[in-house]
Amino acid sequence: MTEQNSILSGLNAKQREAVEVLEGPLLILAGAGSGKTKCLTHRIANLIAHGAKPSQILAVTFTNKAASEMKGRVEKLLGGGRSPMMGTFHSICVRILREDIEQLACSISRSFVIFDTDDSQKLIKMIMKELGFDPKEIKHKAIKSHISAAKNQLMSPEAYQVDAEDNRFTRAVKQIFPAYQRKLAEHNALDFDDLLQKTVQLFDQCEEVLKKYRKRWHHLLVDEYQDTNIAQYKLVRQLSDEHQNLCVIGDDHQSIYSFRGADYTNILNFENDFPNAAVIKLEQNYRSTGNILNNANHLIGFNETGREKNLWTENEAGDPLSIVEVWNEKEEGQHIATQIRDLVREGALGYNDCAILYRMNAQSRAIEEAFLRSQIPYQIVGGTRFFDRREIKDVIAYLRLIFNPKDDLAFLRIINLPTRKIGPSTIEKVKEYANHYTLSLFEILEHIDEVESLPEAKRCVLKNFRDLIKDLQEIAQKEPVSIVLDRVVDKIKLYEFLNDGTAEGESRIQNVKELFSVAMRYDTAEQPLAAFLEGVALISDLDQHNDKSDTVTLMTIHAAKGLEFPMVFLPGWEDGMFPSSNAQFSPENLEEERRLGYVAITRAKTKCMILHAQQRMMFGKTDYSSPSKFLSELDEECLERTGDSREDTLRKNTFSYRQPKAITSTSASSRPQAPEQIRDPFTPRSKREATFGLAENTSDYKIGDRVAHMQWGEGTIIMIAGDVLSVAFSGQGVKKIVASVAPIQKI
Repeated sequence: MTEQNSILSGLNAKQREAVEVLEGPLLILAGAGSGKTKCLTHRIANLIAHGAKPSQILAVTFTNKAASEMKGRVEKLLGGGRSPMMGTFHSICVRILREDIEQLACSISRSFVIFDTDDSQKLIKMIMKELGFDPKEIKHKAIKSHISAAKNQLMSPEAYQVDAEDNRFTRAVKQIFPAYQRKLAEHNALDFDDLLQKTVQLFDQCEEVLKKYRKRWHHLLVDEYQDTNIAQYKLVRQLSDEHQNLCVIGDDHQSIYSFRGADYTNILNFENDFPNAAVIKLEQNYRSTGNILNNANHLIGFNETGREKNLWTENEAGDPLSIVEVWNEKEEGQHIATQIRDLVREGALGYNDCAILYRMNAQSRAIEEAFLRSQIPYQIVGGTRFFDRREIKDVIAYLRLIFNPKDDLAFLRIINLPTRKIGPSTIEKVKEYANHYTLSLFEILEHIDEVESLPEAKRCVLKNFRDLIKDLQEIAQKEPVSIVLDRVVDKIKLYEFLNDGTAEGESRIQNVKELFSVAMRYDTAEQPLAAFLEGVALISDLDQHNDKSDTVTLMTIHAAKGLEFPMVFLPGWEDGMFPSSNAQFSPENLEEERRLGYVAITRAKTKCMILHAQQRMMFGKTDYSSPSKFLSELDEECLERTGDSREDTLRKNTFSYRQPKAITSTSASSRPQAPEQIRDPFTPRSKREATFGLAENTSDYKIGDRVAHMQWGEGTIIMIAGDVLSVAFSGQGVKKIVASVAPIQKI
């Protein structure tokens, strides 16, 4: 077999057509699982087989891992040794700037250093201090994020001065942005965003340099074109406009990164940019069964924007996509755990064949707990296990020290959280005295005035910390653990500390709020704080003993793009969760959420289960949920809907649902039965809530009653749903509280 035949073998008709286009602009619309990488690598090999030199080809990817994989495949096809330049946009720009940045009208030399995100944030923090900005009012991370977004839109500090809206925050950016760029220049440094922006500027200002690279790279291939931002799009156009030997490959149906600045209209407008472009659709899916594909196609068909594609497969129809209704997030997690445990016991799948893909990281908590109870090994990809997340461990350390003053590890973790300006030398002196008197670090604070080697100011700070913990210990003697947790968060002003103006800061705040959902479960225990700490410690111990060589994968849907699994579970498909509440009133955002759902479903090869809960506790409060609107947009002929029995569902709606003292599961047969009535799981939320009856433990309450809450003051009951009271508090809004455990009194 000749080299040419070897390159074309194993390709379907459309893949082969794309591989054999050797000149001119080419748009490959590659649906999920359609062999995108195979098509791209075979096309590179075919270009070389037809006389193109490897040095004349540039392939741009979005990850170094993808570039390495493509390089290996090309070398294998060609017998080794002949691969073109491949890399990410940033790595390619570094090479260009190392060679030619001194041609640009700037003071940066080719020996520049690259500042990572931490370096950049520290530099901005220093500039803010010099300019007199209050770090409590203006967050340096938010400033960095804003400057980054401006650079990715190719805005200079001067352009930002003119184009940015005029408000308090942007006025701060207008001062900091130019100062930041001057400081970078003084350090002979570029940040990540500069790598793109400076390369575009270089090509704009230096025609001879641009000509050199156009001649060097006669063929340009760009992967995941739907994910390019403005700067990346401009760079591609600069390099390809003259010879137009540009091949882009991607799928507008999988454009899910607008929050990173990606603009999927780049791929939609390709034919406008290049009127002579060939357009080839890869629609044969090799990954999924027919029923999974039919549901994905049906869902994405509700989007009004995008290129029409219809995935098909020669694979068998397979099992219907399963939609399961559960009562709450705890039963959701347990249902997933049971399904996986049974499949593994039957030998149908291994743990590593299963993935749980969720809309937001906070959803992992209930699933992790269910897995740990069932001893199912798992790993979180693109994130940290819930109880190992820094902010969670910090809060738990406070609770540990409150419970056990001899816990030196907890003391050392939180003594400077939030910062109290207690440095290493102070800690060492405290340790010396503690060791001398055989006391814990916290206990020695009772005698801190005797440590005369410490300045008075440091002793005062340590005494304040001591008094804080002692106050919290008194609260823990008489209040449930959720109240103790609330007091900790309030007294140390944790939310203010975590709120740095970025999405990451908001995510940490959400994680802390989600911890209240765990804490409330132990409020009715005999010793709430002790039970909570024991439960958390047990979960951590079990996780440490899991075999990571065969584990279930937990990740966000965003992180799962490009991956595939035989069995995929998709929890939390409820309106407000998925699609998110932010998408409810924005057609554009709703379409991106629908694309995210399309990506989620097409990760599955043979089995896919979507779950939605009637109620969900998130961030310390319970919401009664309507099924996701996306569930009505699937193909009814290719799915099956299941859920709790009618009697069991009504029992939950009519009787109190009290959390057990310890983490346990209750069989359906042991639950009390309710009077028969019909409930439509797809009834809108407002109508569904009206069907809830009064629970036994809320019989003393009725709508209109006035109650007093120790934190929120006086309020009026406006709705009763089982054990949950919706109370309108003056100046606080409507709060949902559990009558059986909430600290309220009837007025």
